[in-house]
Amino acid sequence: MQRREFLKSLGLAGGAMTGLTTAGGGLRIRSAQASDDVASRAPAASASRKAMEALLETIREVESTMLTPERGFSDAAELAEAERALAHILQTGLEFWLEADPDRPAFRPYVTPTRKLLGCNPDSVYYFAPIRDDRSYRIRGNVGAAVFTSFTIERGSHEGHAARGSIAAISDMDMQIDRNGNYEILVSRTKPGKGDWLPLSDGASQITTRHYHEARQSVAALPGPVVRVEIDALDPDPLGPWGGDAESAAHLEWVRNFVREHSAMTFRKTTPEMAKRLGWVSLVPNRFGDPGQWKSASGEIAYGNDHAWYNSAYYELEPDEALIMSGRFPECRFANVVLWNSFMQSYDYAHRQISLNREQIEYEEDGSFRIVIAHEDPGIPNWLDTEGRRRGNVYWRYVFPVSPPERPNAEVVKLSKIPGR
Repeated sequence: MQRREFLKSLGLAGGAMTGLTTAGGGLRIRSAQASDDVASRAPAASASRKAMEALLETIREVESTMLTPERGFSDAAELAEAERALAHILQTGLEFWLEADPDRPAFRPYVTPTRKLLGCNPDSVYYFAPIRDDRSYRIRGNVGAAVFTSFTIERGSHEGHAARGSIAAISDMDMQIDRNGNYEILVSRTKPGKGDWLPLSDGASQITTRHYHEARQSVAALPGPVVRVEIDALDPDPLGPWGGDAESAAHLEWVRNFVREHSAMTFRKTTPEMAKRLGWVSLVPNRFGDPGQWKSASGEIAYGNDHAWYNSAYYELEPDEALIMSGRFPECRFANVVLWNSFMQSYDYAHRQISLNREQIEYEEDGSFRIVIAHEDPGIPNWLDTEGRRRGNVYWRYVFPVSPPERPNAEVVKLSKIPGR
């Protein structure tokens, strides 16, 4: 008997799926009719069932209202990446909010090599923790090999919503760090008599950590935790019984909020008005404007590093073309360049060279850099791999520059005509 015929005989192929259960250590096959009978006796939808249905409906709404030709999404390859980005948003929402407890928070990785959003950086480790504005917390950690460490309190992201702005921040420039790299920060309404302090105010809802590294290997691609940081609540509510259906429903609603609002942030085309407001985003292909500091569309800092300068443009290259970027880095704590897709997701940094920091770059004799973006290896140093994407974003970061960074020079050339090839 062929495999498909066998599966058909069990009702598992070419027809309705039957139920499989174990009884007395053996496998028992339940008929489709029996499954229908069980379904007919199911209780009325619970609050958590309704919340799950609402979450699934939100995903469908994102597809039907945001990922449409009317909003500029018609390319099949771009839509495929959009579906993957939507799955990453859902995955992050589940990771952050399904089991979230602001009374007893824990730092969770903001992004991973296989879960990306909001402009990830291969040379940085980020963590997220949900908090309440009427509680107190203690952060302990070690700077390790990071060249820059910071903690930011953001507001408005309670219950899975998108952050609306930053209300407090502290970096290693201001932290008390012992000779072994250890530090401790109090997060509270009231300033302590001594020690590092992150002040809480109305609306405080999450802590974002940043740990930038400049090394030969991108830190985000390293297996296992490379940064030691933890958070403890100092005054949590007493533990009570599990909240049951209502609690599950509430947390699923938090996930839904995250998916809806972060999808709205992710699946929008950059308009000339948005680029002008940001000031450092170029809409001219293969050409950069002047770097600048992060401001959201509302003019506030949210999801950005207020210690950093940025510069962004998109490359657009035919299969036989390359974009040569040249210039000099300013004196600063950290700098790198990374390639993203249209949805603020970095390319595959676990297996490809899609970003370069200052430690990874091979410099010219005069100390300047020359970086080549191309679809195939040009055979010279400092190649950024497009993964075959004819269009993508180029994103520069500069942390604590002593003077405003210069715009990189950019020139499109034929791959065969690259000097030094």
